[in-house]
Amino acid sequence: MQARILRTVDANINRVSEGLRVLEDVSRFVLEDEDTTRQLKSIRHQINNLARGLGIRLLLSRDSEGDIGAAGDLIKEHSDLNSIVRANAKRAQEGLRVLEELTKLPELKDATPADEIRKSRYLVYTIEISLISQLPEHKKERAGD
Repeated sequence: MQARILRTVDANINRVSEGLRVLEDVSRFVLEDEDTTRQLKSIRHQINNLARGLGIRLLLSRDSEGDIGAAGDLIKEHSDLNSIVRANAKRAQEGLRVLEELTKLPELKDATPADEIRKSRYLVYTIEISLISQLPEHKKERAGD
């Protein structure tokens, strides 16, 4: 398998895992939402299983120092928990979309099926709405309507 494809898979596995971990921790510690926490953990484990399935090839494809996009990362300040949830949901959704497409390639046919990743992506869309609606910032907005 091409190392560049594996680098792309690796970067998006990391992107998804990081975004999901933030959402999972907000769900678990801030909102104490057991069901949503379980769903997020399940998706994160699915993605981690994809990484395990590709094994050492995935790690050996990594080239953090040679990543031409790494220097362009901007650190964005968040004004509230709402913006953190939205940013991390978007990060996870975008990464899942890339993984969904890449797992359609013949060389990744033994990886997690694209259809399973698509289902997870749509579940993250739903979870994002659920988390946002439970946040104190959103509840204040709704009370003022």
